[in-house]
Amino acid sequence: MSEQLHEKRGSAGLAVKAGFWYVVSTFLVKGLSFITHPIFAGLLSKEALGAFSNFASWETLLLIVTSLEMQNTVARAYYDFKEDFNKYVSSVTLASMSFTLILYGVALLCGDWFTVVTSIPRQYVHVLFFMLMFQSCKQIYFAKERTFYRYKSVAVLSAVNALVPTLIAVALVMIAPEADKLSGRIYGFYIPSALIGLGCALFLLFKGKSFSWKYCKYGFALAFPLMLHYLTAQLLNSSNSIITTMRLGEEVNAVVSTASSANHIMTTLLVAVSGAVTTWLMDNLNQEKVKAVRRGTLLYTLGIAAMGIAVILFTPEIIYILGSGKYPESVPLMPGFVVAVVLQSATTIFTIMLTYQKRVLGTAVWTGIVAVGSVAAKYFLLPWYDAVNPGQGVMMLPYINVVSFAVLFITNYVLVCRTGLGRYLNIKAIGIVLVGLLGFMLV
Repeated sequence: MSEQLHEKRGSAGLAVKAGFWYVVSTFLVKGLSFITHPIFAGLLSKEALGAFSNFASWETLLLIVTSLEMQNTVARAYYDFKEDFNKYVSSVTLASMSFTLILYGVALLCGDWFTVVTSIPRQYVHVLFFMLMFQSCKQIYFAKERTFYRYKSVAVLSAVNALVPTLIAVALVMIAPEADKLSGRIYGFYIPSALIGLGCALFLLFKGKSFSWKYCKYGFALAFPLMLHYLTAQLLNSSNSIITTMRLGEEVNAVVSTASSANHIMTTLLVAVSGAVTTWLMDNLNQEKVKAVRRGTLLYTLGIAAMGIAVILFTPEIIYILGSGKYPESVPLMPGFVVAVVLQSATTIFTIMLTYQKRVLGTAVWTGIVAVGSVAAKYFLLPWYDAVNPGQGVMMLPYINVVSFAVLFITNYVLVCRTGLGRYLNIKAIGIVLVGLLGFMLV
């Protein structure tokens, strides 16, 4: 890294410039998802659409385990291993790949048990783990590039990663007979995406050319609590689709899937924003710039709340486009889903601060507690409410999500204060913004 970049680290100008490329590229990439979802909704049956949503939910959930969340240690490791940073990245890449192979072997040994638990047909298990192995490499590559504010390379690869697999999937679904359309959707998207991840893996290993247990031990110590945190946080989101499929069926899950797909566009955009903020925030914490962090985190909260309001206002139009007019039942789910995502994104700021302090065990514990409570609530309340109000069981989902992420927001703020970083946050102003958004949802 050049000296010029080193002098600029933590500056708002560099963060805005770098973050602009990342956020805009992510928005454009997910715009492709916005455009193609109606195509898939029209080409796939409700059962196939629900089955793909279930597969995608499990892929996202299992990725947190198989990757060991090593990508989330990269930004923090930079401050401790500046001279050997490529060696660190190479080591954690190999560790993540090796762990995925071990879990793949376990899944094969488990036989039908794995397919019963996940509701994923056995023929798709192989492509699932192929994707999991190299998706983690892709995430580590992105994390490394963001650490050096090289967002243009992230933007280009993100665009390729979205465009090529999606176009292949569309083509395969269109030409496949009805019985094979689900296979075309899964193989067409996930195999090309995994091959792009393979390219990232080869690049990272070539740059580092090493494997050291010293770096792996550092990564494991920081990543394990983060893995528990992100696993349970993802479980809060993925359980919408998984529990709905288990308790109410795949056709009902298609309704949830359409709302989730609309919400996923916003979720991905907010993840992009928080990803762009990560390096800037850690740099400013490292340089002890209290005023800059207080101002920046408040502006961040205002920005994500404004995006949430915009999505809620245009929910009917978004659902109509994404669902090809077939899923009007998805509209009432959206406001609560959106507010939950905004709360989650606001909480991400606390997670970044706790990661910088290497104090992430507490957030992992609390996220686990909330996730267990949330999943239990969905498992029992959805069929109960559906019995009381036939066809309305899924309406419990957004309320459970909002309560869950509100609890996480409060508990993580308390944890940040215990590390001594509470002074870096204008929590009163942030709280007013989020309460205002909650009120807007209820109107």
